[in-house]
Amino acid sequence: MFKGTRKSSKEKANEKLGKARLAAQQKNYKEAAKFAESAIEILKEEDNRKQMDVAKALQNEYLGMSAIKFNKALEAANYLGRSGGFYHRLGMITEYQRVFEQQAKILRVMAIQQMKERRFVDAASYFEQAAIAYQRLNNKADEMDCKAKSYISRAAAEKHISGRKLYLKKAVELIEERGSEEPVIKAHLAFYNALFVEDEKPEMALKYYAEALQNYQLAGSQSRIQEIKEKVEKLTKKL
Repeated sequence: MFKGTRKSSKEKANEKLGKARLAAQQKNYKEAAKFAESAIEILKEEDNRKQMDVAKALQNEYLGMSAIKFNKALEAANYLGRSGGFYHRLGMITEYQRVFEQQAKILRVMAIQQMKERRFVDAASYFEQAAIAYQRLNNKADEMDCKAKSYISRAAAEKHISGRKLYLKKAVELIEERGSEEPVIKAHLAFYNALFVEDEKPEMALKYYAEALQNYQLAGSQSRIQEIKEKVEKLTKKL
């Protein structure tokens, strides 16, 4: 009696990965990740690092895309970063460019939101991670932009003027080279420049505060707006 040909572990894994890709095309990322996980379990029986890396890359990418659907930004960025690492090791250029681009965008949005909420240490960390992702993509312009913003965030988090000056000096150099049109970034630069000169050059500080106020208003940062108004009032009385 004919029994048929028994499928190898590799073939079984490929079937699971095929189902994973199909589910992903239908945007059912949670199901896609489960199929990829099944393929990983099957491949543990094989000594095939390349196929295992493909399965892990897909699993992490699908988990990342699923996290995006549920607005879990940090979780998504972490999964996409892992996926990109596997794709990079495999030499799958189109794939790793896709996931790193997505990761960088998520991290950048998260960082800007943290700046608006004045959680500067977290903002700096996300900008730094985004810069690394853009570096992997050979995107020099966006890499520099994120590095500059990380310096601004570090400056904002610093308690000592000397530390702020050091970070802002680095930020100004990068932003002058790269440029930035984002109100919250321009506002932070102007605000801290005003702080540094208000004792020795109050008139110049008032100009910086005016620029900062305008950009904070555009960014909708209410807490800093009130702080600047109070500083302007005190400085004006001294003149």
